[in-house]
Amino acid sequence: AEEAELQPLIDQVRAMLRSMNDGDTSASAYDTAWVAMVPKPDGGGGAQPQFPATVRWIVDHQLPDGSWGDSALFSAYDRMINTLACVVALTKWSLEPAKCEAGLSFLHENMWRLAEEEQESMPIGFEIAFPSLIQTARNLGVDFPYGHPALQSIYSNREVKLKRIPRDMMHRVPTSILHSLEGMPDLDWARLLNLQSR
Repeated sequence: AEEAELQPLIDQVRAMLRSMNDGDTSASAYDTAWVAMVPKPDGGGGAQPQFPATVRWIVDHQLPDGSWGDSALFSAYDRMINTLACVVALTKWSLEPAKCEAGLSFLHENMWRLAEEEQESMPIGFEIAFPSLIQTARNLGVDFPYGHPALQSIYSNREVKLKRIPRDMMHRVPTSILHSLEGMPDLDWARLLNLQSR
């Protein structure tokens, strides 16, 4: 029954991925990585990605410096979250260790840039999404610089934002935090789905 309920969503994502032609849709490494982490519902003996084309996209779109993100414009926020998401997706499936290593080298060498980046250029929800992604990386044993000083202000901003919006309210009222809930544990997704845009 669960697989039958998921099939329309799977078909919709496949159609969206097929429509990603040059110039038509701007693919986001971050979003692609999250889709790449979706396991096949039937799983079998070993978990496999439901959308292997997303994994292939990640493999094919790593930048020469080991990062993922916009090649035309360097933003530390963009590159860090995209790179970590792609490393996490590849690590989840135990794929492409050399690409993961290049991504991790980029993260280790450039983490300081987060402290130098203008707060005003931080994407909406970054302070929620990035720490959640870091926790996912930790759970997978990814060699990330978890204690780097540049992360302290991001964690502080996250705590301030989460204290402003009680967790129960997230389930009842549409708030800006709905745009960055991926990876957050202990949420009631059935209740959150009632708040989605139509």
